[in-house]
Amino acid sequence: MEVQEQCTTSARSFEHLNAYERGIIKALLGEKRSIRYIARQLGRHPSTISREIKRGTVKQRRSDLTEYEAYYPETGQAVY
Repeated sequence: MEVQEQCTTSARSFEHLNAYERGIIKALLGEKRSIRYIARQLGRHPSTISREIKRGTVKQRRSDLTEYEAYYPETGQAVY
C-alpha cells in the first residue's frame, strides 16, 4: 500500500461553539437580532449560527395547550 505524500486537502480550522457563545445567541435572539448580526458579533459564519439555532430550538407547550418554539443553549449542546 502506498502512502500519499502530496496531500492537497487543507486541515480543518473550525472551532466548536462554546457555552458562552450559545448564551450570547440566546440573549441576542431575545432582543430579536438577526442571524447575520449575531454572526458578526461572535465572529462566526451565519450558517454556523443558523445551524445552532435549528439544533437548539424545541417546541414548548403553554398551559392553554398552545405551542411555541424557543431556543435553549443546553439543548443545542446536548444535541450536538
